[in-house]
Amino acid sequence: MKKSVIMLLILIVSVLFASCEKNEAPIPASQKILFECYYINFAWGYNHQGFFIDNEGKIMDYYQFGTYNDVDWNFTDDQGNISEQALMENLQKSTIRDTLIDKNTLKKYSDKIYFVKDDNYTEYQAAYDAGAVVYSCYQYDENTGIYKQVVLSQYGDLVRINNSEYAIQISDWLKSIR
Repeated sequence: MKKSVIMLLILIVSVLFASCEKNEAPIPASQKILFECYYINFAWGYNHQGFFIDNEGKIMDYYQFGTYNDVDWNFTDDQGNISEQALMENLQKSTIRDTLIDKNTLKKYSDKIYFVKDDNYTEYQAAYDAGAVVYSCYQYDENTGIYKQVVLSQYGDLVRINNSEYAIQISDWLKSIR
């Protein structure tokens, strides 16, 4: 009897440790876009350029210059939401780079996306007319077809740092991609 209780306790503790160590959340199979990095400035004409990273590790660059009236882009709403259709229209305005993100590296960072919280930021005004450099990830709702853009970090006129541990890790990695 004593031996069975000890074995049961060992089993319970093993299961608890295994579940605590898991550090990934499944990305929905239909989620195409994982990350976006961009610079935008309206101060001296319209300048909007950046890149997306998709679920296959492709990096897709986009460049838009001109005046605000020339803007042909679907932006997220005030909550960071954008429909899948609108996001795919944006992708049509991008070009695919020759290089890919390594699959292990992509998995390492994409597995953290759904652990990023969107509720604890440090913000302060840092400049004027500098625009914004934004690093973000997307969380996709398969039921609604809506992508939620979660800001990981932003620099420029406003500095905005997402204090989530996973946001910092992903943001630091995205900064290394040129």
